[in-house]
Amino acid sequence: MTRTKKLLFVSSLAITVATTFFIASCGRKNKDTSEDTGYATEHSISEKSYNDAESIADQANNVSSGGTLAYKTTGITSGCATVTHATGLTTIDFGAVNCLCNDGRYRRGKILISYTGNYADSGSTHTITFDNFYQNDNKVEGTKTVTNMGHNSLGQPYFNVTVNGTITLASGAGTIITNSTRVRTWTDGYTTPGDFSDDKYALTGTGTITRPSGAVVGVNVSSSAPLIMVAGCRWIEAGTITFTLPSGLTRSINYGSTATCDNQAVLTTASGTTVNITLP
Repeated sequence: MTRTKKLLFVSSLAITVATTFFIASCGRKNKDTSEDTGYATEHSISEKSYNDAESIADQANNVSSGGTLAYKTTGITSGCATVTHATGLTTIDFGAVNCLCNDGRYRRGKILISYTGNYADSGSTHTITFDNFYQNDNKVEGTKTVTNMGHNSLGQPYFNVTVNGTITLASGAGTIITNSTRVRTWTDGYTTPGDFSDDKYALTGTGTITRPSGAVVGVNVSSSAPLIMVAGCRWIEAGTITFTLPSGLTRSINYGSTATCDNQAVLTTASGTTVNITLP
């Protein structure tokens, strides 16, 4: 091979390798972005499903046995869930057919609440489980345990919360497994127990989610930017979540610093790249 041919061969090889590396890098970048958006979507589904169940349970405590639960109902004047109280047990039955709710979500099946002590008293504990319960056709299972810790220094009621649950996605994509420990602070609306429309909660704590792919992702919500949940809104309204991937890299999801009911959030990857995402 002549010197000229060698140079042409080496140059061609270098271009081929560089092109292959570029294409592979782009492929990885696109895949990473897709997966990162998935963390936000899956966490949002899980967080809202279990938080909504607790809000519904709280209102059911104020509904007499045999009464109907109308807080989550729209277009059905009689309410779409029947509440039954027995000693130490409350059953909320949405029926076997989907019911459209004020927050735009469909629900069916039963939420069961077992409790010790007076429901609203400091030191009391209630445990939420599910019987063939679906939210937006995602099957919600597991256990949520809530301990009433009384009032904080601002006079706000707060609760220690643990969740061990599984959500089977209606899309057929698989399951989201959640294990978390939270502090849930009732920041607004606790002085108007008969009106649930003004209720607002702040959540902090740690845990993990196991994605449908099997990847286990760490979740941390700092007290400096708690997740803000507002009654009637479909989405988390504000706050920041930090995810730790199996690789050790971290990503964050920012829902905003001011509580706003919308489906927008911003993902920041480990490299500092930001991606706007739309939540389901």
